[in-house]
Amino acid sequence: MPPTDSDALQLSTLRDADQLAAIVDLNERLFFARDLTAVITVLRTAARRLTGADGITIVLRDGDLCHYVDEDAISPLWKGQRFPMHTCISGWAMLTGQPAVIPDIYADPRIPHEAYRPTFVQSLVMVPVGAPAPVAAIGAYWAARHTPNTNTVALLGAVARSAALALSNVRLLESLQKAAEAAQTQAMEVVRANTARTRLLAALNHDLRQPVHALTLATDALSSRVTAREAAYVTTMKHCLGVMTSLLEGVQDLVRMDNGAIAVRLEDVPLDDLTTHAEATFRLSAEAKGLRWHLDGAGSGVTVRTDRLLASRILHNLLDNAIKYTDRGDVRVVCRPAGDRLWIDVCDTGRGIPASALGDVFEEFYRVETRDGIDGLGLGLFIVKALADRLAHPVTAQSRLGSGTTISVALPRVSGPPVAD
Repeated sequence: MPPTDSDALQLSTLRDADQLAAIVDLNERLFFARDLTAVITVLRTAARRLTGADGITIVLRDGDLCHYVDEDAISPLWKGQRFPMHTCISGWAMLTGQPAVIPDIYADPRIPHEAYRPTFVQSLVMVPVGAPAPVAAIGAYWAARHTPNTNTVALLGAVARSAALALSNVRLLESLQKAAEAAQTQAMEVVRANTARTRLLAALNHDLRQPVHALTLATDALSSRVTAREAAYVTTMKHCLGVMTSLLEGVQDLVRMDNGAIAVRLEDVPLDDLTTHAEATFRLSAEAKGLRWHLDGAGSGVTVRTDRLLASRILHNLLDNAIKYTDRGDVRVVCRPAGDRLWIDVCDTGRGIPASALGDVFEEFYRVETRDGIDGLGLGLFIVKALADRLAHPVTAQSRLGSGTTISVALPRVSGPPVAD
């Protein structure tokens, strides 16, 4: 009994449903393919299933070459070989961005006949992958001469569109992976460099402390035995030893921070305790240099939430910097209650900081050069910022070259008289 129109329609419907299922399966598999090999394996298998071809080849563009990277065929084609773009049909498809439908390969001048004679190929369809600049091509081959119908070409085109997206995703994943690997390598190099630096600084700190201590004792003993004329030399020696001691303290702080040895112990601290200790430590140093010392008592009676030792260290570094870089004028400590914070401003009338350098003063080992040269290691403000960050205390800097600098740190306010914002 011959097939009826109803039978033909049913077969067509079944065929269309099978093709749709194959396309859905292709896209699902491509979604989970995370590298080029997996994508190509999915493509060659799906393309052969959809077209019913005797062979499928996947070609990648490699500069001016066509790389026949993989195949699924009844007998070998050109897997692993590379050919110039202008000598093969896959190159033509990629260069023009158009599919090639060739019922008889030996009747088409675009085909390099000698390359095809050892193969089974008699007819083919080659479609480009990617637009507007194709990066690959997919070829379907038949051992018997026939004209591939529009449905076959359309199905291969659908595979090519899915392939373009999958290859783009693979390139993106590869790029992200390389970036992640580069970042990891850089991070490991930074860790190694920081570890080496910490070890070096720790060794220097350890090895230099003993001779500096011995020189300090010797200088103290020498000061009572020299003449008035020689006393100036002893004074210079004491100043230099004081600078070295200050530098070693900065290095020690840096090593402790690198090693994570600085623990934060927050407590309620009377602000007067911090400012009184700062005044006792630095007032005489400022006045000995001919500077006017001023402590604003606006924070008197206020309690702040901080780490007593670390907050004292912050004030110590700020005042040490202010006195060191101020030759005449004032050094002032100003307390400014503001809402739930208490700002402590350390102000000086010293050399000031150029506007171009103001954003860098809290960087490690950054030093501002003046006409008088550069003093210190550039650790004071870096340590201030690092400690303040550990305490979650904001720090700001304002300065004008030649007019002085103000460094401010904000501490959480616990109690005190009401303050209007």
